[in-house]
Amino acid sequence: MKRWTMAVTAVCLGAIAGGISAASARLERGGERLPDWIRIEGRAYTGKSADEVSAALAAVASQRLAERIILVVTLPEGRRRMWQPTRKMLGGRADIRGTVNAAFAAARNEGFWGSLTRRFVEREPIAVPLAVSYDDGTLERYLTRIVSPTIARPGKPARMALVAGKPQITPDRPGLTLDADASASAVRDFLMAGSGDRVALITKTVPVSVTVGDAAGIVSEIARFETHYSERGNRRKNLELACAKINGTIIKPGGVFSYNETVGPRVAEAGFKPAPVIVRGRMEPGIGGGICQVSSTLYNAAMLAGLAVVSRTHHAFPVHYVPPGRDATVAYGSIDLKLRNQGSTAIGVAADGSNGRVVVRLFGTPVPNRTIAIERTGIGSWAAPVKTVYDPSLPAGKTVTLDRGHAGHRVTVWRVIKQDGRMVDRHILSRDVYRAFPRVVARGTAQPPRAGVTRPASPVLGAPGGVTGATEAAHPQ
Repeated sequence: MKRWTMAVTAVCLGAIAGGISAASARLERGGERLPDWIRIEGRAYTGKSADEVSAALAAVASQRLAERIILVVTLPEGRRRMWQPTRKMLGGRADIRGTVNAAFAAARNEGFWGSLTRRFVEREPIAVPLAVSYDDGTLERYLTRIVSPTIARPGKPARMALVAGKPQITPDRPGLTLDADASASAVRDFLMAGSGDRVALITKTVPVSVTVGDAAGIVSEIARFETHYSERGNRRKNLELACAKINGTIIKPGGVFSYNETVGPRVAEAGFKPAPVIVRGRMEPGIGGGICQVSSTLYNAAMLAGLAVVSRTHHAFPVHYVPPGRDATVAYGSIDLKLRNQGSTAIGVAADGSNGRVVVRLFGTPVPNRTIAIERTGIGSWAAPVKTVYDPSLPAGKTVTLDRGHAGHRVTVWRVIKQDGRMVDRHILSRDVYRAFPRVVARGTAQPPRAGVTRPASPVLGAPGGVTGATEAAHPQ
């Protein structure tokens, strides 16, 4: 018995000595080496140094980051959309050096006796995972640039349409968008869990400005106004386009209608054409010229329907299609026509710009025996002043009108509301002053040429044939 014990002891001491000798030998050959009981991603790198393990892991990391993940979005109607990015495309980065350090640290933590015990007792290997991190910015960019645009759709607010002359409401449809934050969180959790091959992304609905419920009370016409035009070119096309954009709009109770937001930018990409517009009191070429006739027509219908005026601006000078005080100019990004529905039921807008007429009809719930009228008082005007410029290219004393200018005007506009024939309200809507723009006249100062002397030609400032305020006066915005 004593001999057997001594034999075992000798074997153990021999193993210890052998282990120490082997460890010393490994150190002499170039440092630490991984033992066979350390596994990185399930693989053993027995006897390899840190640099050798790092080189071997590069291929493993490349393969891991090339794995494809299935991202799934289920649309409200039941259809599915899928994307299959790699882990690298989602921001995956392998930390090879950190993984190697963790493996060697695990080996050291076993200590001398732990390592010795593994020679005689079977134990589970120590598993070290490949350290993979994910860059939030890369993941979010993939979701917002690749996924989101393919599923996002704008909402469609409820609208009014006339069918056989009667208003009908087209149902609203909420918009749809990717919930980027929730989806990114779901993808991160999935990637770090390290199991499965797909993750469900999260969407959210985008509410619309007007729902079918908001449109209650649109039953019949409550106001109507129309203006006329004679153009058949670009200005007519602009009128028709602006009418089409506001046609069908519903203003819910308490809601504010913005002409600029509804019609949008007056740009060629939206279909608008070049036509004269008023700029600093003069008619000049511009995109979308003419649509102020639509805003002015709408403004008059709104006054007759009892809408509150939130924002309205008159033109630089009176226009031909409505009397002074009853116009409403607009300029995208600076001057807007805004109207509030101060009633308890919705109001629908019907607009048409065809056949030489701009017709705006407002539909809602009529108030029995109520009438609304528009009055103008304090009407006054004064002639345009004359501004003379001297032109040496014209004979002395000769005059040429360069700009016919515009007279000044002053007017106060009232809204009068009667119920059962009795006036219940009379209030001022606006006090407008249109300043006068001078009539510009060129007067010649040239002396007659002496006999035998030819006077050289010189350019004429504002010579006849140039564009003047008078030339375009029949086509104001």
